[in-house]
Amino acid sequence: PKSFPLATKIRREIVPTNKMAASSVLLAVLAALVVAFGVAVEMPPPFTQELSPGQGTQGRSVDVLQHLLRRAKSVQTCTQPPLPLTGTYDDATVSCVKQFQQSQGLASDGIVGPGTASAVLHHLSADGYVDDGAPASSLGYKYKVVIQVHRNRSIEATARLLAANNTQLFTFTVRLHGHTVGAQRPWPDFSTGDCGLNMFSPDGNTPTGLSEFDLNTPEDEPKYYGPYPVNRAVKGLRGNAAFLIPTYRNGVLLHTGEWPDWKPPQHMPNSEGCIHSWPQNIKKVSDLLQAEGVVAHKNPGGALPYPYKPQGLLSIQLIEDPTAQPCRLIPL
Repeated sequence: PKSFPLATKIRREIVPTNKMAASSVLLAVLAALVVAFGVAVEMPPPFTQELSPGQGTQGRSVDVLQHLLRRAKSVQTCTQPPLPLTGTYDDATVSCVKQFQQSQGLASDGIVGPGTASAVLHHLSADGYVDDGAPASSLGYKYKVVIQVHRNRSIEATARLLAANNTQLFTFTVRLHGHTVGAQRPWPDFSTGDCGLNMFSPDGNTPTGLSEFDLNTPEDEPKYYGPYPVNRAVKGLRGNAAFLIPTYRNGVLLHTGEWPDWKPPQHMPNSEGCIHSWPQNIKKVSDLLQAEGVVAHKNPGGALPYPYKPQGLLSIQLIEDPTAQPCRLIPL
């Protein structure tokens, strides 16, 4: 049967005001495609395959699924006690999935297909992380970058650079939009309006949560990363970042680029899951950090394990703003 990429064709990467209605519409479209036309709807990223009971499937799809199902507060088998993070699609996970399916009005068969995977992503992606306002020094770090983001990552955000004692050093505009949903576009991708590929996927939106951050010397390709020192997310500590960085999302940087025919304050291009900012902002961040005694470590180019002690923190918090511009619906 013909295959239609779910993320390209029918997904809305935002929780609308009427959450249950939007979810019902999405699942109804999926069912209609399969039943009426025999269409094989592809799994939404990061899910790469259908998960079935008794197969003991392992890998990224299962790991993400288990972490997200732990947030299904209305599903007792998922939360009391918390679902074990085994990385295997085992009996406990199947039981949890069945109850989640039942709670969403889906066939309670324990099979994680496109409909169930979409429902999990739709309802359970938000990690609930809230920055606690504590100074970086309280955890032994020299600086902190704090950003509040919308579900619609086409809305650019404001980052705050804080010294070790929480003194605000600088505020600057950033863009945390990963790849455009369902598309591979030529660099630089200035498309706007969609919410961006979800953060659990390769090259998706920058993950929310708290991470260790560190200043590195410039990347080798100034065209893509700019000529200035970059900041690198090293290890997730809380929220979605805790299980994504660096296991599934390595190489998340705060950087700029040499973007043709662009100048501030125009919208910046989308990234491959990094944080973009204007060239002058990235230079100023580096200058301010080094004035605070932060060292620009020699860039390891994404090598793991990371060879230095991280000097800073990156805090990214999702905010729910009903007045924010909604994402456009990716057309059929």
